[in-house]
Amino acid sequence: MASSITSPSRQIPIEPLSQEAFSSFGTVIENPSHAQSSQSHLPPVIPANQGTALKYLDVTHMTNYYHLASSKRAAKAVMNMFVCSPRPLRAATSPLDSDAFIDDYLGMEDENQVFDVKILERHPFTSQTFIPLGVSPTNKSAQYLVIVAPTLPTKHIDRESGTRPPPYPLPQRRRKRSITDIFSRARPSPFTNERAPPTGQGSGDGMLSPPKGRGLPDLSGIRAFLANGNQAVTYGAGTWHAPMVVLGNESIDFVVVQFANGVGHEDCQEVELKGDGPDGESISVVIQRDWGGIMVSNQLLKPKL
Repeated sequence: MASSITSPSRQIPIEPLSQEAFSSFGTVIENPSHAQSSQSHLPPVIPANQGTALKYLDVTHMTNYYHLASSKRAAKAVMNMFVCSPRPLRAATSPLDSDAFIDDYLGMEDENQVFDVKILERHPFTSQTFIPLGVSPTNKSAQYLVIVAPTLPTKHIDRESGTRPPPYPLPQRRRKRSITDIFSRARPSPFTNERAPPTGQGSGDGMLSPPKGRGLPDLSGIRAFLANGNQAVTYGAGTWHAPMVVLGNESIDFVVVQFANGVGHEDCQEVELKGDGPDGESISVVIQRDWGGIMVSNQLLKPKL
């Protein structure tokens, strides 16, 4: 059962999805030649298939940190399909702040809708990649929201509640080695003439970002990004995010790639957001449309926090 945390009542805007904006949460996967990314974010590219293709290297990283899980059960790579229907939205019940949005659009308040963020989840030991299938980037009737939040430092965890997910496990502290241990690892085995390999942390991906901390989501930093059919996303290991939110009139098929070991609380942890607003409202994403479709925050001023 998901635990719950108190959430402030606030509205957040929709931002355009780009690697620069999303970098602290994971990776945006798209054709680099079409992406709105700086040159420093472009992956290396080499010719392939007898010169008929360009191969962009390491456009995302799949990470497996299940060696840190308390069960020690090994994980395997899994590929699932999610057929995601459009989420129900509700009409905005309160007017937007007068300085929050461009004056030209204030007359459209009656058309504002909101998506209520009621639950966040994380996969503490694995990255998770969502790849949409068969959706044109120009199709405004099938888009999706990527809603993410930073992780609070451990000191912010309320330890009085016994229903919350167990603290995110850290690697066991290694005992201090003696001089004998140090030199014994350096000399060859008398029978095999081999040297024992050094013990290391991780699984050969030391250059990758470590999983997020064990804290709860930082709701003051929650953000929502609008993705199109030509963009896939990878959530970094331990990143708090909302379950997939499809907008529009059509379902979207996603291929989802991650690691899993079949232990429920190690594969996925959830928290419900209990709003402190007058009607139990918590965090909601403002969805405002014009003739070109859903508006993002480079078309709007940021709302007050």
